[in-house]
Formats: sequence, C-alpha cells, structure tokens
Amino acid sequence: MVEFTKTIKDPLGLHARPVALLYDIIAKHRSDVSVSIGDRHTDGRDVMGLMALYGEFGEDIVFRVSGVDEASCVTSIRNLSL
Repeated sequence: MVEFTKTIKDPLGLHARPVALLYDIIAKHRSDVSVSIGDRHTDGRDVMGLMALYGEFGEDIVFRVSGVDEASCVTSIRNLSL
C-alpha cells in the first residue's frame, strides 16, 4: 500500500474536469484507491463521491493505493495536475 498527498493547485478547486481526469486514471488501473480531504473520504472509483469531496484550492488530498499495479497508478496520479 502506498499513501501520498497532493495539494490542489487549481484556483477553481476540485471541479468536474480534474475529477474526470482523476477518475479516468483510477479506472484504467486494477488497484484500490481511497481518496480523502480532511474528514471526507471516498472510493476513487466513485465519480460522484469524488465530486462530493468539494476540494478547494490549497487543500491536501490524501491518496491510498493498494493493488497489483499500485506503482503505475501512483505515478499516473502524481503526474496529474490538480
């Protein structure tokens, strides 16, 4: 299992476009991904759950990735601009 944090850099926060890009990355991998902002948590495969995190500019997103292709999944998420 790999846990890492990314800070939201988009002034608009975690809105539909970055959520869709994040969801696409997670959907292409077989690993389980848990996503948290503060006390709000969701499964990375739940696009509505990702939207409901309401991530704002400057907030930290914690990702927990576990599975057979976790290294590839983590690299793809880390390379995503949020």
